[in-house]
Amino acid sequence: MPLYRCKVINSSGQRQVVVKEASDALSLRAQMRQDKIHLLSFTAIKEEKQNEFFAVSSKIKFNEVVLFFRQFSVMLKAGIPLSECLNSLHKQKFSIPFRNVLQTVYLDVESGVLLSDAFAKHPKVFPRFFVNMVAIGEVSGSLDKVMTNMADYYENDRRIKKKASSAMVYPSLLIAMIFIVIIFLCLFVLPNFESTISQLGGEVPAITRVVMSISNFIQDYIFILLPGAVMIIFLIVLFFKTKAGKYVKDVLILKLPIISTVQRNLITARFSRAFIILLGSGMNMIDVLENLQKMLGNEVLKKKFDFTVEEVKRGRSISASIAATGLFPPILTQMIKVGENSGNIEEVLESTGTFFDEQVESSIAKAVAAIEPICILLLGGVVCLVVLSVLVPMMSMMSAV
Repeated sequence: MPLYRCKVINSSGQRQVVVKEASDALSLRAQMRQDKIHLLSFTAIKEEKQNEFFAVSSKIKFNEVVLFFRQFSVMLKAGIPLSECLNSLHKQKFSIPFRNVLQTVYLDVESGVLLSDAFAKHPKVFPRFFVNMVAIGEVSGSLDKVMTNMADYYENDRRIKKKASSAMVYPSLLIAMIFIVIIFLCLFVLPNFESTISQLGGEVPAITRVVMSISNFIQDYIFILLPGAVMIIFLIVLFFKTKAGKYVKDVLILKLPIISTVQRNLITARFSRAFIILLGSGMNMIDVLENLQKMLGNEVLKKKFDFTVEEVKRGRSISASIAATGLFPPILTQMIKVGENSGNIEEVLESTGTFFDEQVESSIAKAVAAIEPICILLLGGVVCLVVLSVLVPMMSMMSAV
């Protein structure tokens, strides 16, 4: 049904702007009379519509969600009323799907829904951690501060993830190049060379026979191997989206020599930043730890963190409880212990968070520096193997002549 923005005088004699749903203007007036509300004026709210195909297939980018966090925090800090902030922001040049989400949030707030509840209706757009912090900001009356903290947190998180993604572009291209070179050599180079050797009647050495066998196998089954590889990748991706698959993926990430260091530093940096925000919100320590558990982003670590929460509930110190799990580097637990002893965990964790942000960037650089030569060696090894398989029989034939 259509929505109407109405200027009314309520039963207490106060002027209000409310959003009401009604089939038409007559029904709206009848509803107002029934509720004993005096209707001054009303306007129909036009809902922005989009092409059905794009409505289904488009995906909201988290970059624009983070931009919304920053703009929202700036407007709230400037003292602009919440309703005006949302009204202005849902008209900004965001993507159509995101503008539609913001318009829904705005209309919900206009109709009396709490901002956190309005955000919670869109779990695929707004992270649960963000929604929880907005709820805390509403209760404590510090929504502007919460939004500023959230904007800082997610901008920093996005910056680190973007750097990690950018750093992996070159190694990914090298790996792709290895497969392209192998397929090209097997399909176009080696078959011609094999026929040449057969015509000349030269002796085929063992290394050439092995390479030719691999080449023939790829040629004979290329139309089975390619769809099979695509299907296997597709099934792996689907499996990783299941609960068991997520756990297996998280185990693998923590076991891989190079990737595990980056992942642990990333989780530690995120943990420190989230700890600061939650402590500053006025939550009790148990609630802080339970919310932190959801922020770890790794099912294996979440399961281990259960021990920390239970130990703190029993009265054990936070630093000792975290150290017992072995989840984080010793420096983090030592800094938390210093903060507990001094009664100023927030300030201590602030410097720790900055330190681990730098550690993330350093570990990413080291990971790339380690992966690149491995990829280059693999590529060089493939080319060298093929060259040898060609040169050895040629030299054998030349010596025979």
